[in-house]
Amino acid sequence: MFRQADQISVIGSWPLVISRALDQYHIDGSALLARVGIDQSAANQPETRYSLATLDRLWRLARNLSGDEAVGLTVARFVRPTSWHALGFAIWSSDTLMECFRRLAENVRMFADYADMSVTPFGSDVEVNVRLKTGLRRDQLASEELDAFIGTSVLTARHIYHPDFSPKSIWLSRPQPLDPTSWQRLFKCPVFFNASYDKIVFDAAAMYRPLLTASPELAEQNDALVADYLARLDRSDLIARLESLLLNHLPMGSLPLEVAAAQLNFSPRTFQRRLQEKGSSYQQVLDELRQKQALHWVRLNYLTIGEISYRLGFNHPANFTRAFKRWFDETPKKLRKNLLN
Repeated sequence: MFRQADQISVIGSWPLVISRALDQYHIDGSALLARVGIDQSAANQPETRYSLATLDRLWRLARNLSGDEAVGLTVARFVRPTSWHALGFAIWSSDTLMECFRRLAENVRMFADYADMSVTPFGSDVEVNVRLKTGLRRDQLASEELDAFIGTSVLTARHIYHPDFSPKSIWLSRPQPLDPTSWQRLFKCPVFFNASYDKIVFDAAAMYRPLLTASPELAEQNDALVADYLARLDRSDLIARLESLLLNHLPMGSLPLEVAAAQLNFSPRTFQRRLQEKGSSYQQVLDELRQKQALHWVRLNYLTIGEISYRLGFNHPANFTRAFKRWFDETPKKLRKNLLN
């Protein structure tokens, strides 16, 4: 069954970026927003979202009035960290490009829920894949939208890593443009069109190098804001709601299942059944969140191993150290030392 375009949404600030970019073509972007029913003052509010159908109308106007088949790439040049609210700040404060893209992939639903994103190492390469959600046809999404998203991803990497940084290759699902020069000029690498899905191929070595813009403390603060946003965005996403609840009740594991169920408006039995339907359990969500947060908190140099152990709900730091080594094949102290070096 195909998904309806009015059932898919993008963050409200995204049309504002498109509007600003249109000024480059001497087009009144504000007037175009009004034509598709977007209120600029409302769009600036973090909770505001617009349907894919509305976004598609905006892209069609932008393409027709600008006469530029590469208008999506122009939009990518106008994206700033504030364009994606807390997610933008979390991405820009990541330790490495690998963490940056993994953070984006895990939380891309905050920006838009029309696609899934994955980051996969393959030998000397790292592939960032963007695949449309099941049930969404490719013709329901403007080519300019994915141009803008992929362009933003590459330009962000260039801003926070090195101005001359480029992918090894780009694969786009959009049709071959009449003149591919704009794509070659922006990406500075081989670009392939009519692909089955969108893909960026990076050099793996570059993906793991420390970034000068890294700020673990800022990333942690904004990760929490993103988690809260996603929990509010989709109240039916039980696991996201549970993770948000656990992160706000430290130490982890101190919140009994019965209490967690009540706070999420379920009976304990229904709560467990709903988690089971999602292929999970209370303990599994807790264990996976502990593992993810352990790695994140070890990267924060101002947190002692004892404090991290407490936050994660371990009775003694030695128990945490054993668990961490089981998860990541090295002790937290050794990992922290390697990161500092």
